[in-house]
Amino acid sequence: MDRKPDSGQIALQTRDRLLVATEMLVVRDGVVSLSVRRIAGEAGVNSALIRYHFGDTDGLLRELAHLNAARITDLRNKLLDALEAKAEPDFIASVDALVLPLWTAAAMSEQHRAIVVLDEIFARAGPSLQEEIWAGFAQGVRRVSLALQQVLGCADGPALAWRIRFVTAAALDIPPRSSRTDENRRSAIYGLDTPSERLEQFRIFAQQAILALR
Repeated sequence: MDRKPDSGQIALQTRDRLLVATEMLVVRDGVVSLSVRRIAGEAGVNSALIRYHFGDTDGLLRELAHLNAARITDLRNKLLDALEAKAEPDFIASVDALVLPLWTAAAMSEQHRAIVVLDEIFARAGPSLQEEIWAGFAQGVRRVSLALQQVLGCADGPALAWRIRFVTAAALDIPPRSSRTDENRRSAIYGLDTPSERLEQFRIFAQQAILALR
């Protein structure tokens, strides 16, 4: 006999449905489009459950922001730990520690990227949430910068900081940012323009942008 889910499982499912719905709306229509009614409708639940689980839409966005930030920082820390365990500096691995986390999947929807969700939230967040998000990234960015300075022999910290900033911004790509093929058709000049090809071209771009500092 199949067991019915208990109240804890149902609550977890409801929270996840609300987070998935919010993430999809953020990427598709932007944070400005969010409302309690739209999120509840997308999730297929009663709107009162948003207040029950998150307090309000700001609370929901805060949790979504932290979930997506964690996806990026966790992968970056893993790559940096492996890099720092190497006997010799590694330029490609150092750049990948900057780039690959920017391609990691979003927390609740695999077809989107965490950085896209996070950027949309960050751009419209209040100072408190912006500080929380940045605090989670600061240490990883410092570690990436130190790794790149070591491998490049680069004493110009500000110039490298600007390159890292511009590379990170470029990772967002141009709208529409959805990775679903039917919403993101591009010019034939880009060829197949698959996610893997886009990542590989971006890795080359980032390597060349940073190597120019040498």
